Amino acid sequence: MKKHFRKIASLILAAAMLTTMLAGCGGSAPAASGNAGGEGGDGAVKDTLTVGIPWDPPTLDPHASSTTPSVNNLTPVYETLVCYDENLQIQPMLAESWEQIDDLHWQFKLRQGVKFHNGEEMKASDVVYSMTRATGPKGANVSYIMRAINPDECKVVDDYTVIIGTHEPFTPLIGYLPYIGAVIVSEKEFTTDEAHAEQNPVGTGPFKFVSWTKNDRCVYERNEDYWGEKPAYKNLIIRTIVEANSRVIELESGNIDIAYAIPANDIPRLESNPDTKIERNDSTLFEYIGMNCEKEPFNNPEFRRAIDLAIDEQAVVDTVYMGNARYTPTCVTPNMPYYDDSDTAPKYDPEEAKAIIQKLGIPEGTTFRFTIYDDQFKIDAATVIQSMLNAVGLNIEIQVLEQATFWTTVEGGDSEMFISAWGAVGIPEPDNNLFGTLHSVQIPNGNICFWRNEEFDRVMDESRAVPDGPEREALIKQAQQIIRAEVPYMTYSNVQQICGTRANVRGFKPTAAESHFVKGVYFED
Repeated sequence: MKKHFRKIASLILAAAMLTTMLAGCGGSAPAASGNAGGEGGDGAVKDTLTVGIPWDPPTLDPHASSTTPSVNNLTPVYETLVCYDENLQIQPMLAESWEQIDDLHWQFKLRQGVKFHNGEEMKASDVVYSMTRATGPKGANVSYIMRAINPDECKVVDDYTVIIGTHEPFTPLIGYLPYIGAVIVSEKEFTTDEAHAEQNPVGTGPFKFVSWTKNDRCVYERNEDYWGEKPAYKNLIIRTIVEANSRVIELESGNIDIAYAIPANDIPRLESNPDTKIERNDSTLFEYIGMNCEKEPFNNPEFRRAIDLAIDEQAVVDTVYMGNARYTPTCVTPNMPYYDDSDTAPKYDPEEAKAIIQKLGIPEGTTFRFTIYDDQFKIDAATVIQSMLNAVGLNIEIQVLEQATFWTTVEGGDSEMFISAWGAVGIPEPDNNLFGTLHSVQIPNGNICFWRNEEFDRVMDESRAVPDGPEREALIKQAQQIIRAEVPYMTYSNVQQICGTRANVRGFKPTAAESHFVKGVYFED
């Protein structure tokens, strides 16, 4: 049975590859722009970096959306107190130093002389305002991290010293502060005209926001008053190019300098082209097959277990990613602390899956809707999974939506099965992947499976209150085992982040998540 499926999957993949190649041959590629190389056609030094990303941001309010497209369009503008370096170690950013002064309070010393793009100096009052706004009604979509912060205990000590308090002991706090929800915004901008500030970001970052043309691009200019090392180029354009094949063509033609989310099929083509290259990085991001646990029959753990038994997750990874991802049995990926390696094999057994489905009285050929957003990896994975579920007697209807519509649909509970991914800004803190996606307080902002499990909630709550060490490790591993047993979702791929660049682009490395940083990019002459 397993060998037979692999043959089917190969045929599906071959058809998808043929479609991609035919699309790539349709019409001539647009001519490269004059500044596509190290110098423009008139000899001018290239001063614009153009990046192609797969999705348009639903908003530019950092507290209203934690989705990848919003993060990609906000990281040039906003900054956090601390950040992760390339080795996923915490480093100073807007805070020069910090210390935990008791179980509930952390003190941060801020950099002096840092200016917002409106010319105002960043001070401790802006930090307190940012934390208060992020924990209030406007911060619903970043609440799974920010709710731990107690705004009533965030205090200004002086202009450059601030205390951040939490409701209860919260071990992962520092590891979460690089997250988009914890960016420092200008209190003046938001209190003067909040609606304007929500769509016209003003931060402390290396680039100033210029304009946003929805479903097309965001435009930025270099911040000449930036407190750190200034970018080597003056202008940044982030274009929304939804179709992966179009991003690849635009990269090959020189119309963009960097393309995010390169499909596995196109990697050899870009690597063999002297004008392009591939940049990759391991990630903490995982993709999963989710189920709405409030809807019948998905509210029955036995039916969810049957779905798990019907899907060979390793085969999905091998077929779709062709060596550019690895199977992960749990949402705590293999390169993260406290990964549970006690039960790692896919539970693939289609015959048992059929038996459970029959026992539950679900008629053969029953149709279920499988919702995904417009992403080639997810389209390919959904096609393979559809074939697997067909093999156990279930009819799967794939629904492909634009990303903003996808989130509205699944967060609104109007889904049955879906594919999603998680791994905010590459945070290596396991709490991010566990609590963020499945704790009941995260419904529907993260927990789009609408799964409620008291034991899981209790274990996660306990893990947040104990310091790193054997006790916390045991709790984090226990949480993973509960997920494997109850199957609110099935994790399958721990993807590599794969981006394409022009050959003359230097200083770019993908992060461990889908949101990347371009401040350090420069062009080779």
